[in-house]
Amino acid sequence: MWCLTCNALSDAPICQGCKKKLASLSYAQLYEHRCPTCGTPVLDTAYGCDFCQDALLSYGVYDGILEQLITSYKHAGNVQAAWQLATLFEPLVRKFGAPILIPIPSSISGKRNLGFDHMALVTAILCRRLHLSSVRLLAQQKHDLYTLLTRKQRQQTNNLILKKKALKTMQAYVQDGTHNFVILDDIFTTGNTCRRARELIQTTGDVSVGVCILARA
Repeated sequence: MWCLTCNALSDAPICQGCKKKLASLSYAQLYEHRCPTCGTPVLDTAYGCDFCQDALLSYGVYDGILEQLITSYKHAGNVQAAWQLATLFEPLVRKFGAPILIPIPSSISGKRNLGFDHMALVTAILCRRLHLSSVRLLAQQKHDLYTLLTRKQRQQTNNLILKKKALKTMQAYVQDGTHNFVILDDIFTTGNTCRRARELIQTTGDVSVGVCILARA
């Protein structure tokens, strides 16, 4: 087979050289310090820990091999990359125990171009590997003028809404009272999408909501 990122002949979907480059972009390797409370990699203990303060975990930096892998999947539809991205998510998700996973949905145009919801597929792979459950609770609301907005305006605009059909499933988990929930997304830029998602989820009940991100831009 051929490496997903460098197209070199490889025995695995990602060759050993690219695996090393991918690992070098992880916060586990980039950051020397660890949170004294939870052990999460941090830039400096003086700045605090995203996991302890905001229940947020990220794999690494949106650059190089990681950016290429996400882009080839999200925009070019390279489905094989979904399994590799799920592998990067695994240690992040495990840190939350056995949560219910809630993926951030693809944009309407993105789903139309690919023919599938890219984060929903990664979530399904994770659920099968880790024996977890998920709820596709969120949807993107159509915005007629979205394509006319500037990049900055798009970042500040959020079209997330709750899916009525998924609310019963979500409410059953909430009433059970034994579950925590984790939002999954690929890229963290302004954080606006994840904040909005958390707010919407918490309207369904008094629940703990964490966030797992592959890359921070």
